[in-house]
Amino acid sequence: MSSDRESPKKILLLWGPHVKPEHLTETVNELKKTAGDKGLVAVENLERLVVSDHASSSFDTVQCGTLTPTLTFHPAEVFAEIARVLKPGGTVVIRESVANKDQVPNLRTASKLASALKLSGFVNVGSPVALAITKSNVEDYDRHFTYNEKEVSLIEIRASKPNFEIGASVPLSQAKSASKPDPNAAKIWMLSADDTLDENVELINEDDLLDEDDLKKPDPSTLKVCATTKQRKACKNCSCGLAEELEKEESEKIEKNRSAPASSCGNINPLTRGGISPKPPFPKKNTSKCAVVFE
Repeated sequence: MSSDRESPKKILLLWGPHVKPEHLTETVNELKKTAGDKGLVAVENLERLVVSDHASSSFDTVQCGTLTPTLTFHPAEVFAEIARVLKPGGTVVIRESVANKDQVPNLRTASKLASALKLSGFVNVGSPVALAITKSNVEDYDRHFTYNEKEVSLIEIRASKPNFEIGASVPLSQAKSASKPDPNAAKIWMLSADDTLDENVELINEDDLLDEDDLKKPDPSTLKVCATTKQRKACKNCSCGLAEELEKEESEKIEKNRSAPASSCGNINPLTRGGISPKPPFPKKNTSKCAVVFE
């Protein structure tokens, strides 16, 4: 039986399934020696721990899996409850069967057990210590599981609760107040209404901030937009006159294209319609033996 170095005064022993009464009594007597004459050893069923009424931060050490390590598995809610009942800085001792490799049914590896303790808030998670597999352990494997002793190992792992209570708060130290600004330096950035009348105060002329592009008047036709679309595009039920204005502009473009000069074959001048070349007239053969001519 492993014992704590600091001889804790209050120990909680969690027992799992298939525990023999005489084995439980023997283990409690050994723990009482560790706790001392003024110490206390409490016993609780592992499956009832979550619904138990143990006070928070009331135990120096919690031992689990000590009696039947081959049959004990510690879910996350059990680790959370152990962290609640442990005193800050208290120790938890876990014994559990772990898989020697991944993908063993119903078992996790030693590294995953250590990770589960860390995720539950424990610190100083120690390295797993291998325990000898007894004959009774082998019988438990054969009776309750399908794997043999070569696929699993018995380990003991220890961890500690942090040295503060769950939900504890610490006031933050206030930052030192910044030094007061130099009053002479602050006056440099101050400007009152009386300063505008002072001839020694040089002000910039507002007109000098404008360039030639700012003085140009914009084309009014480019300023009018639809109140609905916020663009120069009329909406479906336009009532502001933009639709008529756009329609008039489109009509002027069409009329301008119609007035463009055309070639003798009736095609539009390529200079006015996107570079479309005029079609050459079809050649017509003369009935007499002459060269081919164009009409």
